[in-house]
Amino acid sequence: ADDPDEVSGLVEVFDATTVPDQSFYGDQTIDEGFGYVTTRDGTTLSATVWLPGPAEDGPYPTVVEYSGYSPSNPDSGTFAQLYTTLGYAYVGVNMRGTGCSGGSFEFFEPVQSTDGYDVIEVVAAQPWVAHGHVGMVGVSYPGISQLFVASTQPPSLAAITPLSVLDDSIKSTLYPGGILNTGFALAWSEQREADAEPFGKGWEQAIVDSGDRMCADNQRMRLQNTEAGQLIENNPYYSHELGDPNAPQLLVDDIDVPEFLAGTWQDEQTGGHFPAMLDDFTSSPHLYATMLNGTHTESIATLAIFERYVEFLELYVAERTPDLTRASVIAPVLAGGLTGTSGLSLPTGTRFAGMSYEEALAAYESADPVRILFEQGAADGQEPGSPVPRFEETFAAWPVLGDVTTWYLGPGGTLDAEPPGGDVAPSSYVSDPQNVSATSFDGEQSELWLADVTYDWQPIPEGSGLG
Repeated sequence: ADDPDEVSGLVEVFDATTVPDQSFYGDQTIDEGFGYVTTRDGTTLSATVWLPGPAEDGPYPTVVEYSGYSPSNPDSGTFAQLYTTLGYAYVGVNMRGTGCSGGSFEFFEPVQSTDGYDVIEVVAAQPWVAHGHVGMVGVSYPGISQLFVASTQPPSLAAITPLSVLDDSIKSTLYPGGILNTGFALAWSEQREADAEPFGKGWEQAIVDSGDRMCADNQRMRLQNTEAGQLIENNPYYSHELGDPNAPQLLVDDIDVPEFLAGTWQDEQTGGHFPAMLDDFTSSPHLYATMLNGTHTESIATLAIFERYVEFLELYVAERTPDLTRASVIAPVLAGGLTGTSGLSLPTGTRFAGMSYEEALAAYESADPVRILFEQGAADGQEPGSPVPRFEETFAAWPVLGDVTTWYLGPGGTLDAEPPGGDVAPSSYVSDPQNVSATSFDGEQSELWLADVTYDWQPIPEGSGLG
């Protein structure tokens, strides 16, 4: 006690490729309700299990949502209800440094990926899980997390369904075109930093008040969190050391399970650059990708996507012939809730009627894997803005091969097939932020997803831009 210097014994530190014996996962038990998953370094992650029925009536096909939001909040089961209604067990797990989970938080640091590996293996080992494997679900943050976790190749991961994702956290979202995105990315990063503070989400306090000492003790590690705002301020230029681990595009070639991916060109949060990585999924046996115009949530709200999405889960996670009877009830409610539209419907039953599971799987896999939905919100006979496309096309691969047509800017706002002839006088402008409106929308973020959203598009003043 008189010696301020104490020396520990030898500590062995493993790298990310060192995986515990499978008994480490099989010896853990998580039951319905709130609990914890222990990772390989001893960190405990808060998890909540929702079952579609009594545990003794299982096992059930199972999906996992994993993020730094609040998937393990036992009092917030809205997303869980979507899957339990479809007949799936749903497990929501908070990343380290968030919710009631232990450890410190840093945006998509590598240990979050290995934590995800451990989560998949622990959940898959539970007796209420069908087939000994699980799928992953989630939109945006929990969609992106699937790419990182799947790249570690958990042996009990059956499939992933990343929706509204990005290909590079820094280049395409935080600094698109090299310009700091203060509209969404910076604010989102600051909010995640605030959420990761002790009791940052708020619901942790009720868990602690109920007598949960684990959650209370885990809050102590929050003071070790990295300050996201300071990290961004200190690194205005791309650093491979910081940036590469946050770029899914550089690791998706390690994913070796089937994937269902969807996103929009005009995604106001993650951006529309995600298709740039679609041809990098070189190890996946099947990649089904759907792209369309629209906002952030239309990857899950669009009926044409939801139908194929449920079929994918049924075939690759539940391992049964798809039946959309339950989905036909859920889809209009989900789409209407996000977009404010009505009169939506999804076919009941199945397009695989009379097929065995093997026949249905073969039929699903024989179709073109790439779908483009055109003119979303302008479908004939639908309320304007409804999450329904006017038409669609499918393709065998991405990028789509075919003839390329070049168009040139012409006078009077026209596009010409031929380049302008002769000398063209240059046009110039002075970029002056004081002359340009800072925003075209002042409402709540979720109001952007409504079918009748109105933007206040103001023309750029003469001399402040080109059109």
